[in-house]
Amino acid sequence: MDRAIFAIDTFLALAAALINLVIAILVLSRTSRGILYVTFFFGCLSLVVWNLGDFVFFLSRNRFWFYFSLIGSGMAPAFMFHIVNALVRPDRKKTFWIVLAYLVSGFLAFSSPLALLHSGIRAFVDGVIWNILYVVFLVPYLLSSVFMVSNAIRRAQTEEEKGRLRYILVAFIIAVATGITDLVQALNIPVPPLGHLGCVVYSSILAVGVLKHRPAYDVLAQMQERLESLGEMAAGIAHEIRNPLTSIKGASDLLAGELKQLDHPSLQEYHDIIREEIERLNNILLNFQHFTRPLKVEKEQIPIQTVLEKTVRLAETGLTGLRIRQEHAGNSRDVSADASLLKQVFLNLIKNADEACGPGGELVIRIQSLPPWFRISFTDNGPGIPAENIHRIFEPFFTTKPSGMGMGLAICRRIVQAHGGELEAKNLLPRGTEFTILLPIP
Repeated sequence: MDRAIFAIDTFLALAAALINLVIAILVLSRTSRGILYVTFFFGCLSLVVWNLGDFVFFLSRNRFWFYFSLIGSGMAPAFMFHIVNALVRPDRKKTFWIVLAYLVSGFLAFSSPLALLHSGIRAFVDGVIWNILYVVFLVPYLLSSVFMVSNAIRRAQTEEEKGRLRYILVAFIIAVATGITDLVQALNIPVPPLGHLGCVVYSSILAVGVLKHRPAYDVLAQMQERLESLGEMAAGIAHEIRNPLTSIKGASDLLAGELKQLDHPSLQEYHDIIREEIERLNNILLNFQHFTRPLKVEKEQIPIQTVLEKTVRLAETGLTGLRIRQEHAGNSRDVSADASLLKQVFLNLIKNADEACGPGGELVIRIQSLPPWFRISFTDNGPGIPAENIHRIFEPFFTTKPSGMGMGLAICRRIVQAHGGELEAKNLLPRGTEFTILLPIP
Protein backbone atom coordinates (compact mmCIF):
# COMPACT_ATOMS: atom_id res chain seq x y z
CA MET A 1 0.00 0.00 0.00
CA ASP A 2 2.83 2.39 0.86
CA ARG A 3 4.45 1.60 -2.49
CA ALA A 4 1.19 2.43 -4.31
CA ILE A 5 0.86 5.73 -2.45
CA PHE A 6 4.50 6.49 -3.23
CA ALA A 7 3.96 5.83 -6.96
CA ILE A 8 0.83 7.99 -7.04
CA ASP A 9 2.59 10.80 -5.18
CA THR A 10 5.52 10.61 -7.62
CA PHE A 11 3.35 11.17 -10.68
CA LEU A 12 1.24 13.78 -8.90
CA ALA A 13 4.47 15.74 -8.47
CA LEU A 14 5.14 15.47 -12.22
CA ALA A 15 1.56 16.50 -13.03
CA ALA A 16 1.81 19.51 -10.70
CA ALA A 17 5.10 20.57 -12.30
CA LEU A 18 3.66 20.37 -15.82
CA ILE A 19 0.42 22.17 -14.91
CA ASN A 20 2.28 25.04 -13.28
CA LEU A 21 4.72 25.25 -16.19
CA VAL A 22 1.79 25.64 -18.59
CA ILE A 23 0.20 28.28 -16.34
CA ALA A 24 3.55 30.14 -16.12
CA ILE A 25 3.81 30.20 -19.93
CA LEU A 26 0.23 31.50 -20.22
CA VAL A 27 0.92 34.18 -17.61
CA LEU A 28 4.08 35.23 -19.45
CA SER A 29 2.45 35.36 -22.88
CA ARG A 30 -1.14 36.42 -22.18
CA THR A 31 -1.03 38.90 -19.29
CA SER A 32 0.42 42.34 -18.67
CA ARG A 33 3.73 42.98 -16.95
CA GLY A 34 2.08 44.35 -13.79
CA ILE A 35 3.43 43.36 -10.39
CA LEU A 36 0.52 40.94 -9.83
CA TYR A 37 1.26 38.88 -12.92
CA VAL A 38 5.04 39.04 -12.55
CA THR A 39 4.72 37.70 -9.00
CA PHE A 40 2.21 35.08 -10.15
CA PHE A 41 4.67 33.96 -12.83
CA PHE A 42 7.49 33.46 -10.34
CA GLY A 43 5.07 31.79 -7.93
CA CYS A 44 4.25 29.22 -10.63
CA LEU A 45 7.98 28.70 -11.28
CA SER A 46 8.56 28.05 -7.57
CA LEU A 47 5.91 25.32 -7.68
CA VAL A 48 7.52 23.88 -10.81
CA VAL A 49 10.89 23.72 -9.03
CA TRP A 50 9.36 22.10 -5.93
CA ASN A 51 7.36 19.43 -7.75
CA LEU A 52 9.90 18.70 -10.48
CA GLY A 53 12.67 18.37 -7.90
CA ASP A 54 10.59 15.93 -5.85
CA PHE A 55 9.67 13.91 -8.94
CA VAL A 56 13.29 13.47 -10.03
CA PHE A 57 14.34 12.74 -6.43
CA PHE A 58 11.67 10.04 -6.13
CA LEU A 59 13.06 8.36 -9.25
CA SER A 60 16.80 8.83 -8.71
CA ARG A 61 17.11 9.15 -4.91
CA ASN A 62 19.80 11.74 -5.62
CA ARG A 63 19.87 14.20 -2.68
CA PHE A 64 20.69 17.06 -5.03
CA TRP A 65 17.13 17.02 -6.35
CA PHE A 66 15.71 16.93 -2.83
CA TYR A 67 17.56 20.13 -1.94
CA PHE A 68 16.62 21.58 -5.32
CA SER A 69 12.93 21.01 -4.55
CA LEU A 70 13.26 22.85 -1.22
CA ILE A 71 14.17 26.03 -3.11
CA GLY A 72 10.72 26.01 -4.71
CA SER A 73 8.75 24.96 -1.63
CA GLY A 74 10.65 27.48 0.48
CA MET A 75 9.88 30.44 -1.81
CA ALA A 76 6.24 29.53 -2.57
CA PRO A 77 4.65 31.07 0.59
CA ALA A 78 6.30 34.46 0.01
CA PHE A 79 5.10 34.56 -3.59
CA MET A 80 1.58 33.54 -2.53
CA PHE A 81 1.42 36.23 0.14
CA HIS A 82 2.69 38.85 -2.33
CA ILE A 83 0.16 37.73 -4.97
CA VAL A 84 -2.73 38.16 -2.57
CA ASN A 85 -1.53 41.62 -1.49
CA ALA A 86 -1.17 42.75 -5.09
CA LEU A 87 -4.60 41.33 -5.93
CA VAL A 88 -6.84 42.45 -3.06
CA ARG A 89 -4.95 45.44 -1.67
CA PRO A 90 -3.08 47.17 -4.49
CA ASP A 91 -3.51 50.55 -2.77
CA ARG A 92 -2.43 49.32 0.69
CA LYS A 93 0.88 47.58 0.15
CA LYS A 94 2.32 45.88 3.22
CA THR A 95 5.91 46.40 2.14
CA PHE A 96 7.46 45.47 5.50
CA TRP A 97 5.58 42.19 5.77
CA ILE A 98 6.23 41.33 2.11
CA VAL A 99 9.97 41.96 2.51
CA LEU A 100 10.01 39.92 5.74
CA ALA A 101 8.24 37.04 3.98
CA TYR A 102 10.84 37.06 1.20
CA LEU A 103 13.70 37.19 3.71
CA VAL A 104 12.42 34.20 5.70
CA SER A 105 11.50 32.26 2.55
CA GLY A 106 14.85 33.10 0.98
CA PHE A 107 16.75 31.98 4.09
CA LEU A 108 14.98 28.61 4.18
CA ALA A 109 15.00 28.12 0.39
CA PHE A 110 18.64 28.91 -0.29
CA SER A 111 19.99 27.17 2.78
CA SER A 112 19.00 23.91 1.05
CA PRO A 113 21.56 23.96 -1.83
CA LEU A 114 24.26 24.96 0.69
CA ALA A 115 23.53 21.66 2.44
CA LEU A 116 25.47 20.01 -0.37
CA LEU A 117 28.56 21.93 0.65
CA HIS A 118 28.48 22.01 4.46
CA SER A 119 27.61 19.20 6.87
CA GLY A 120 26.30 21.59 9.55
CA ILE A 121 23.85 23.20 7.11
CA ARG A 122 22.89 19.73 5.89
CA ALA A 123 21.97 18.72 9.43
CA PHE A 124 19.85 21.87 9.77
CA VAL A 125 17.98 21.27 6.48
CA ASP A 126 17.51 17.52 7.01
CA GLY A 127 16.45 17.90 10.63
CA VAL A 128 13.19 18.95 12.18
CA ILE A 129 14.27 22.57 12.76
CA TRP A 130 13.87 23.54 9.08
CA ASN A 131 10.28 22.30 9.09
CA ILE A 132 9.47 23.96 12.40
CA LEU A 133 10.79 27.32 11.17
CA TYR A 134 8.74 26.90 7.99
CA VAL A 135 5.56 26.29 10.00
CA VAL A 136 6.24 29.02 12.58
CA PHE A 137 7.21 31.79 10.15
CA LEU A 138 5.49 31.04 6.85
CA VAL A 139 2.23 29.22 7.58
CA PRO A 140 0.87 32.37 9.32
CA TYR A 141 1.54 34.23 6.05
CA LEU A 142 -0.48 31.67 4.13
CA LEU A 143 -3.32 31.82 6.66
CA SER A 144 -3.34 35.63 6.51
CA SER A 145 -3.59 35.35 2.71
CA VAL A 146 -6.73 33.26 3.10
CA PHE A 147 -8.10 35.84 5.56
CA MET A 148 -7.42 38.74 3.16
CA VAL A 149 -9.12 36.99 0.24
CA SER A 150 -12.15 36.25 2.46
CA ASN A 151 -12.41 39.93 3.37
CA ALA A 152 -12.03 40.93 -0.26
CA ILE A 153 -14.98 38.70 -1.19
CA ARG A 154 -17.14 40.46 1.39
CA ARG A 155 -16.07 43.87 0.06
CA ALA A 156 -16.52 42.96 -3.62
CA GLN A 157 -19.06 45.12 -5.42
CA THR A 158 -20.07 42.70 -8.19
CA GLU A 159 -20.92 39.01 -8.39
CA GLU A 160 -18.32 38.59 -11.13
CA GLU A 161 -15.58 39.85 -8.85
CA LYS A 162 -16.82 37.69 -5.96
CA GLY A 163 -16.83 34.62 -8.18
CA ARG A 164 -13.27 35.32 -9.34
CA LEU A 165 -12.05 35.72 -5.75
CA ARG A 166 -13.84 32.54 -4.59
CA TYR A 167 -11.69 30.46 -6.94
CA ILE A 168 -8.58 32.01 -5.41
CA LEU A 169 -9.87 31.45 -1.86
CA VAL A 170 -10.64 27.76 -2.44
CA ALA A 171 -7.27 27.26 -4.13
CA PHE A 172 -5.36 28.87 -1.25
CA ILE A 173 -7.23 26.90 1.42
CA ILE A 174 -6.37 23.66 -0.37
CA ALA A 175 -2.75 24.75 -0.83
CA VAL A 176 -2.31 25.57 2.86
CA ALA A 177 -4.10 22.48 4.17
CA THR A 178 -2.30 20.01 1.94
CA GLY A 179 1.07 21.73 2.20
CA ILE A 180 1.07 21.37 5.98
CA THR A 181 0.70 17.58 5.63
CA ASP A 182 4.12 17.46 3.94
CA LEU A 183 5.75 19.55 6.66
CA VAL A 184 4.52 17.48 9.59
CA GLN A 185 6.10 14.31 8.17
CA ALA A 186 9.31 15.23 10.00
CA LEU A 187 7.32 15.36 13.26
CA ASN A 188 6.19 11.73 12.80
CA ILE A 189 2.53 12.71 12.77
CA PRO A 190 0.58 9.90 11.05
CA VAL A 191 -1.02 11.80 8.14
CA PRO A 192 -0.52 11.04 4.43
CA PRO A 193 1.62 13.52 2.46
CA LEU A 194 -0.84 15.45 0.30
CA GLY A 195 1.33 18.34 -0.84
CA HIS A 196 1.64 17.24 -4.48
CA LEU A 197 -2.04 16.33 -4.71
CA GLY A 198 -2.89 19.72 -3.22
CA CYS A 199 -0.62 21.44 -5.72
CA VAL A 200 -2.40 19.71 -8.62
CA VAL A 201 -5.83 20.67 -7.25
CA TYR A 202 -4.69 24.22 -6.34
CA SER A 203 -3.23 24.84 -9.80
CA SER A 204 -6.23 23.30 -11.57
CA ILE A 205 -8.71 25.44 -9.63
CA LEU A 206 -6.73 28.57 -10.47
CA ALA A 207 -6.61 27.52 -14.13
CA VAL A 208 -10.39 26.99 -14.21
CA GLY A 209 -10.90 30.35 -12.51
CA VAL A 210 -8.69 32.09 -15.07
CA LEU A 211 -10.45 30.41 -18.00
CA LYS A 212 -13.88 31.24 -16.61
CA HIS A 213 -12.95 34.87 -15.95
CA ARG A 214 -10.57 35.34 -18.88
CA PRO A 215 -11.30 39.04 -19.50
CA ALA A 216 -10.09 39.85 -15.97
CA TYR A 217 -6.67 38.25 -16.55
CA ASP A 218 -6.05 37.68 -20.26
CA VAL A 219 -4.81 40.72 -22.21
CA LEU A 220 -5.91 39.12 -25.48
CA ALA A 221 -9.41 38.61 -24.12
CA GLN A 222 -9.38 42.22 -22.91
CA MET A 223 -8.26 43.34 -26.37
CA GLN A 224 -11.08 41.34 -27.94
CA GLU A 225 -13.60 43.09 -25.69
CA ARG A 226 -12.16 46.46 -26.67
CA LEU A 227 -12.31 45.52 -30.35
CA GLU A 228 -15.93 44.51 -29.95
CA SER A 229 -16.62 47.87 -28.31
CA LEU A 230 -14.80 49.54 -31.18
CA GLY A 231 -17.02 47.70 -33.63
CA GLU A 232 -20.13 49.06 -31.92
CA MET A 233 -18.66 52.56 -31.81
CA ALA A 234 -17.59 52.36 -35.46
CA ALA A 235 -21.10 51.40 -36.50
CA GLY A 236 -22.42 54.52 -34.79
CA ILE A 237 -19.75 56.74 -36.31
CA ALA A 238 -20.33 55.30 -39.76
CA HIS A 239 -24.07 55.93 -39.48
CA GLU A 240 -23.58 59.53 -38.37
CA ILE A 241 -21.00 60.34 -41.04
CA ARG A 242 -22.54 58.44 -43.95
CA ASN A 243 -25.73 60.52 -43.90
CA PRO A 244 -24.03 63.89 -44.59
CA LEU A 245 -21.59 62.12 -46.90
CA THR A 246 -24.51 60.91 -49.00
CA SER A 247 -25.74 64.48 -49.25
CA ILE A 248 -22.28 65.66 -50.31
CA LYS A 249 -22.13 62.93 -52.96
CA GLY A 250 -25.57 63.97 -54.24
CA ALA A 251 -24.54 67.62 -54.43
CA SER A 252 -21.35 66.56 -56.21
CA ASP A 253 -23.36 64.70 -58.84
CA LEU A 254 -25.48 67.80 -59.44
CA LEU A 255 -22.31 69.89 -59.67
CA ALA A 256 -20.93 67.51 -62.29
CA GLY A 257 -23.75 68.47 -64.67
CA GLU A 258 -23.01 72.17 -64.25
CA LEU A 259 -19.27 71.65 -64.83
CA LYS A 260 -19.90 69.84 -68.12
CA GLN A 261 -21.61 72.94 -69.44
CA LEU A 262 -18.67 75.17 -68.39
CA ASP A 263 -16.16 72.90 -70.18
CA HIS A 264 -13.38 73.88 -67.72
CA PRO A 265 -10.72 71.10 -67.44
CA SER A 266 -9.22 72.35 -64.14
CA LEU A 267 -12.60 72.50 -62.43
CA GLN A 268 -13.41 69.05 -63.74
CA GLU A 269 -10.14 67.75 -62.29
CA TYR A 270 -10.99 69.23 -58.89
CA HIS A 271 -14.41 67.65 -59.07
CA ASP A 272 -12.86 64.28 -59.86
CA ILE A 273 -10.71 64.60 -56.73
CA ILE A 274 -13.84 65.31 -54.68
CA ARG A 275 -15.56 62.23 -56.08
CA GLU A 276 -12.50 60.04 -55.43
CA GLU A 277 -12.17 61.28 -51.87
CA ILE A 278 -15.86 60.73 -51.17
CA GLU A 279 -15.47 57.15 -52.32
CA ARG A 280 -12.30 56.71 -50.30
CA LEU A 281 -13.98 58.10 -47.19
CA ASN A 282 -16.80 55.62 -47.70
CA ASN A 283 -14.26 52.81 -47.82
CA ILE A 284 -12.53 54.11 -44.69
CA LEU A 285 -15.83 54.07 -42.84
CA LEU A 286 -16.50 50.51 -43.93
CA ASN A 287 -13.03 49.31 -42.91
CA PHE A 288 -13.20 51.11 -39.60
CA GLN A 289 -16.64 49.73 -38.90
CA HIS A 290 -15.48 46.20 -39.65
CA PHE A 291 -12.09 46.42 -37.97
CA THR A 292 -12.56 43.14 -36.17
CA ARG A 293 -13.75 41.37 -39.32
CA PRO A 294 -11.77 40.41 -42.44
CA LEU A 295 -11.00 43.36 -44.68
CA LYS A 296 -12.67 43.48 -48.06
CA VAL A 297 -9.69 43.72 -50.40
CA GLU A 298 -10.50 44.11 -54.09
CA LYS A 299 -7.19 43.39 -55.79
CA GLU A 300 -6.29 44.36 -59.32
CA GLN A 301 -3.09 44.99 -61.21
CA ILE A 302 -2.14 48.61 -60.40
CA PRO A 303 0.91 50.76 -61.20
CA ILE A 304 2.13 51.36 -57.66
CA GLN A 305 4.29 54.32 -58.65
CA THR A 306 1.34 56.10 -60.24
CA VAL A 307 -0.85 55.48 -57.17
CA LEU A 308 1.88 56.82 -54.92
CA GLU A 309 2.44 59.95 -57.03
CA LYS A 310 -1.28 60.76 -57.00
CA THR A 311 -1.37 60.26 -53.25
CA VAL A 312 1.61 62.57 -52.73
CA ARG A 313 0.01 65.31 -54.84
CA LEU A 314 -3.17 65.00 -52.80
CA ALA A 315 -1.32 65.01 -49.49
CA GLU A 316 0.83 68.02 -50.32
CA THR A 317 -2.19 70.34 -50.23
CA GLY A 318 -2.59 69.81 -46.48
CA LEU A 319 1.01 69.61 -45.24
CA THR A 320 2.51 72.05 -42.72
CA GLY A 321 5.86 72.40 -44.49
CA LEU A 322 7.02 68.83 -45.03
CA ARG A 323 9.07 68.40 -48.21
CA ILE A 324 8.50 65.11 -49.99
CA ARG A 325 11.11 63.59 -52.29
CA GLN A 326 10.42 60.45 -54.31
CA GLU A 327 13.11 58.05 -55.47
CA HIS A 328 12.57 55.13 -57.81
CA ALA A 329 15.13 52.36 -58.22
CA GLY A 330 14.68 50.83 -61.68
CA ASN A 331 11.44 50.36 -63.55
CA SER A 332 8.29 50.38 -61.49
CA ARG A 333 6.24 47.19 -61.65
CA ASP A 334 2.55 46.62 -61.26
CA VAL A 335 1.35 44.91 -58.10
CA SER A 336 -1.84 43.06 -57.26
CA ALA A 337 -3.47 45.31 -54.68
CA ASP A 338 -6.45 47.44 -53.71
CA ALA A 339 -5.48 50.96 -54.78
CA SER A 340 -7.94 52.67 -52.43
CA LEU A 341 -6.65 50.80 -49.37
CA LEU A 342 -2.98 51.38 -50.23
CA LYS A 343 -3.74 55.04 -50.78
CA GLN A 344 -5.10 55.13 -47.23
CA VAL A 345 -1.83 53.63 -45.93
CA PHE A 346 0.33 56.09 -47.90
CA LEU A 347 -1.68 59.09 -46.70
CA ASN A 348 -1.46 57.98 -43.09
CA LEU A 349 2.33 57.54 -43.22
CA ILE A 350 2.78 60.93 -44.91
CA LYS A 351 0.51 62.61 -42.36
CA ASN A 352 2.44 61.00 -39.47
CA ALA A 353 5.76 62.18 -40.93
CA ASP A 354 4.38 65.71 -41.30
CA GLU A 355 3.23 65.76 -37.67
CA ALA A 356 6.51 64.29 -36.42
CA CYS A 357 8.85 66.57 -38.38
CA GLY A 358 6.95 69.85 -38.36
CA PRO A 359 8.01 72.80 -40.55
CA GLY A 360 11.27 72.17 -42.36
CA GLY A 361 10.90 68.41 -42.26
CA GLU A 362 11.74 66.10 -45.12
CA LEU A 363 10.27 62.78 -46.18
CA VAL A 364 12.00 60.52 -48.69
CA ILE A 365 9.84 57.85 -50.33
CA ARG A 366 11.80 55.09 -52.09
CA ILE A 367 10.32 52.41 -54.33
CA GLN A 368 12.39 49.28 -54.94
CA SER A 369 11.75 45.93 -56.55
CA LEU A 370 13.51 43.32 -54.41
CA PRO A 371 12.05 39.93 -55.37
CA PRO A 372 10.01 38.40 -53.92
CA TRP A 373 9.04 41.76 -52.41
CA PHE A 374 8.11 45.17 -53.65
CA ARG A 375 9.59 47.60 -51.07
CA ILE A 376 8.25 51.11 -50.36
CA SER A 377 10.06 53.01 -47.61
CA PHE A 378 9.03 56.29 -45.96
CA THR A 379 12.08 57.90 -44.29
CA ASP A 380 11.72 61.16 -42.38
CA ASN A 381 14.21 63.36 -40.51
CA GLY A 382 12.06 63.78 -37.41
CA PRO A 383 13.04 63.08 -33.79
CA GLY A 384 12.25 59.37 -34.06
CA ILE A 385 10.03 57.19 -31.91
CA PRO A 386 10.92 56.71 -28.22
CA ALA A 387 12.60 53.34 -27.72
CA GLU A 388 9.97 52.24 -25.20
CA ASN A 389 7.20 52.85 -27.77
CA ILE A 390 8.73 51.48 -30.98
CA HIS A 391 7.31 47.99 -30.39
CA ARG A 392 3.84 49.27 -29.47
CA ILE A 393 3.03 51.75 -32.24
CA PHE A 394 1.03 49.18 -34.23
CA GLU A 395 -1.14 48.21 -31.25
CA PRO A 396 -4.78 49.31 -31.51
CA PHE A 397 -5.61 52.19 -29.14
CA PHE A 398 -1.94 52.96 -28.39
CA THR A 399 -1.16 56.61 -29.02
CA THR A 400 1.00 59.40 -27.64
CA LYS A 401 -1.06 62.10 -29.33
CA PRO A 402 -3.40 64.04 -27.03
CA SER A 403 -6.32 63.79 -29.47
CA GLY A 404 -5.43 60.56 -31.27
CA MET A 405 -7.31 57.26 -31.11
CA GLY A 406 -4.29 55.07 -31.79
CA MET A 407 -5.96 53.36 -34.75
CA GLY A 408 -4.08 54.77 -37.76
CA LEU A 409 -1.00 52.55 -37.79
CA ALA A 410 -2.94 49.53 -36.56
CA ILE A 411 -5.29 49.82 -39.55
CA CYS A 412 -2.34 50.45 -41.91
CA ARG A 413 -0.57 47.27 -40.81
CA ARG A 414 -3.81 45.31 -41.09
CA ILE A 415 -4.32 46.58 -44.65
CA VAL A 416 -0.78 45.66 -45.69
CA GLN A 417 -1.05 42.22 -44.06
CA ALA A 418 -4.34 41.66 -45.89
CA HIS A 419 -2.30 42.06 -49.09
CA GLY A 420 0.11 39.36 -47.93
CA GLY A 421 2.76 41.91 -46.98
CA GLU A 422 4.19 43.52 -43.88
CA LEU A 423 4.58 47.01 -42.43
CA GLU A 424 7.66 47.62 -40.30
CA ALA A 425 9.15 50.58 -38.44
CA LYS A 426 12.61 51.40 -37.12
CA ASN A 427 14.49 54.39 -35.76
CA LEU A 428 17.46 55.78 -37.66
CA LEU A 429 20.61 57.31 -36.22
CA PRO A 430 21.26 60.06 -35.38
CA ARG A 431 17.61 60.93 -36.00
CA GLY A 432 14.65 59.97 -38.11
CA THR A 433 12.21 57.11 -38.59
CA GLU A 434 11.73 54.67 -41.46
CA PHE A 435 8.48 52.87 -42.20
CA THR A 436 8.78 50.07 -44.74
CA ILE A 437 5.96 48.47 -46.71
CA LEU A 438 6.70 45.04 -48.19
CA LEU A 439 4.26 43.79 -50.82
CA PRO A 440 4.57 40.45 -52.63
CA ILE A 441 5.47 40.67 -56.30
CA PRO A 442 2.94 38.71 -58.37
